[in-house]
Amino acid sequence: MAKQNGAQSVEVVNGRRIIVSAGKGKTNADELKWLTETVLEEAKAWKYRGWAYIADCSQMAPVSPEEGGILVEMTKKFVDAGCKAFGFAEGTSIMLKVQAKKNTERSQTGIPEGHFATVDEAVAWIKEEVDI
Repeated sequence: MAKQNGAQSVEVVNGRRIIVSAGKGKTNADELKWLTETVLEEAKAWKYRGWAYIADCSQMAPVSPEEGGILVEMTKKFVDAGCKAFGFAEGTSIMLKVQAKKNTERSQTGIPEGHFATVDEAVAWIKEEVDI
């Protein structure tokens, strides 16, 4: 069952060590901080086994520079907590794809990252490429 706070929701893919968040509309700094804490709590048991994260931003508005900075820090925290790959479901938005890539580059983690139209495509990539 998904946990929700404002524009953000978080759930675990059944039977996998994959966490999916979904944003709808405009999010804010407080919601992104909640998102970070909630994902880290969900993934805590997998730190040494590894896990993956998918951000479904297909229905989200682009974020502000302040929120982008929070996303960069979130990426670093996820990698420190054992995240092995990031998948992004961006629908058809070029703007979201560019923003997601830029935030990952700014985090300087070197973690594998994939960009897809749907969450299902991202899950399939993680299963194949990272075996999680």
